[in-house]
Amino acid sequence: MTQIVPAFLVESEKEFDKKLRLVEQDCALIQVDVLDGTLFPHVSWFDAVSVGQMNTDANMELHLMVENPLPIVETWKKQVPTFTRAIVSAEMHRPLGAVVASIKDILHLEVGVAINPETPLKEIEEVLHSIDVLLIMGVHPGKMGQPFEGDYILDKIREAKHHRPDLIIEIDGGVTKELIPKLIEAGADRLVSGSLLFQSEHPTNTLHELQSLL
Repeated sequence: MTQIVPAFLVESEKEFDKKLRLVEQDCALIQVDVLDGTLFPHVSWFDAVSVGQMNTDANMELHLMVENPLPIVETWKKQVPTFTRAIVSAEMHRPLGAVVASIKDILHLEVGVAINPETPLKEIEEVLHSIDVLLIMGVHPGKMGQPFEGDYILDKIREAKHHRPDLIIEIDGGVTKELIPKLIEAGADRLVSGSLLFQSEHPTNTLHELQSLL
């Protein structure tokens, strides 16, 4: 069944904790956006030690929009008990296959790859059959509240499902209530939602509403 995955793109420990308490009882997974200014011109808060002390049962995955993800992944594995999956950016300038293999075979975590709207699937052919998750960006990374790029994103979801029907596909960015049926029809398994949830007046109620649409 399709899932709603709350996305945390935060600037402080206080903001992270506030969002966590709003949704932790009502979702199976939380995505933490990691930006350090190396791949995109934005920086987020993602301190593993602090998160590890927050005492939550919510499973977490990292969406690593950084040039060097492995040290961050290693720290999160040590510090955050509910950290289960790392998703790295196809656009980083490091060997994608080697990074994916390190996360999967050495750190023994689930691994995913994220691709920007303009990045073709052929650019990740070397890892398409070894990853657990493909995250397709519906907007350009780094900033919440952007509009969905367009129907060509839906075509990319269908193409990925055609190549590998068992692959879990997440769509991140630009998700709206009106768009959800189209995303599900195209084959999306997880819908990542940041601004739609947390810019609403009652995020918990909005999460329930989105889940009811599924």
